[in-house]
Amino acid sequence: MRKSTMFFRMLASSFQQRKSRMLIALFAIIVGTAVISGLLSVYYDIKIKMGMEFRSYGANLILTPSSDSRQKVFPESTTQEIAGVFPQQNLVGYTTNLYGLVKINSRKLVLVGTWFDQISKITPYWEITGTMDKDRKASGTVLVGKAVSDKLGYKIGTLLPLKDELTGNEQKVKVTGIVSSGGTEDNQIFINLADAQRLFHQEGLANTAYFSVTGEGLDAEASAVNVKFPQMKLSPIKQISGSETVMLDKISSLVYIVVVIILLSTLLCVATTMMTMVMERKQEIALKKVLGAQNKALSLEFLSEAGVLALAGTLAGLVFGYFLAQIIGQSVFHASISFRWAVIPMVTVTALLVAGLASLIPLRSVIGIEPAVVLKGE
Repeated sequence: MRKSTMFFRMLASSFQQRKSRMLIALFAIIVGTAVISGLLSVYYDIKIKMGMEFRSYGANLILTPSSDSRQKVFPESTTQEIAGVFPQQNLVGYTTNLYGLVKINSRKLVLVGTWFDQISKITPYWEITGTMDKDRKASGTVLVGKAVSDKLGYKIGTLLPLKDELTGNEQKVKVTGIVSSGGTEDNQIFINLADAQRLFHQEGLANTAYFSVTGEGLDAEASAVNVKFPQMKLSPIKQISGSETVMLDKISSLVYIVVVIILLSTLLCVATTMMTMVMERKQEIALKKVLGAQNKALSLEFLSEAGVLALAGTLAGLVFGYFLAQIIGQSVFHASISFRWAVIPMVTVTALLVAGLASLIPLRSVIGIEPAVVLKGE
């Protein structure tokens, strides 16, 4: 009989004769790999999911002319060029704004030219009563801040005569919506960007731009843009990006802690089970040594048993882990978690390492068994 055939027969016999012990170790590995694979799948998706959740708080990057340029405006086309720098799957939205003072009858108010079709992406927290024309070529409509509406009585349907005292340009517009944000926007009036450019005689120009971008490394991407466009300054909005970074770091730390605890628990359970099996097989091991089995061969047998348990447990654990990830995704994010192929090798290697480490103490006992003492019954 070939050595390999004999080896596999002995391995199969070991599993057959110690089903209960093997099942305990297998169950521990399945639970461990299921939790780890599930958490890793969630961890890979969590930055995307959390990034989208944070986008509900508004833009996280602001673009302005750099202090060196000494310019207060920049070409509107620059915003579109910079938007092309970001991976399009990470770009939620962007808008270009032009600010100025207008006179309505005897009152001066801040007028903001913007892209109405991007408001829901850049400032989704705004509450808008009424309607707004999302066509960038549309003209003659405005959104009024709630504080302005309440104080001056500008209601939906009111006609407002806008006048820029610097250029003398005038335009009549109609209020179609009321903006409530709880911020400075409540004291402003919003108009289509093209209308604002004509009114202020700033065709094709803007003061600022806002970007809503998901993903990591916003500081690095902003620095790259600043190098490529030296006349511009792209900066993370610290209140948004800072909170996002802190939250993701805390979640990452929590995942690491849980994974370490699960690994230690699995390691302890497998090591205890393997040690028990060694104690039960002392006479068998002693007899094998008497018949000429070397410590290397005996160690390989035990490591092979641990390896088979690790691989079988990993296979089942990956399946259960995927369903665990879906449960977490639906309960927390109300969305499914994508399957990550990178999880398979990571979990498999981890399970093999845990099984190998759990076998170290039992292997020392195997090597230390004295055949003469054991077979005498001492």
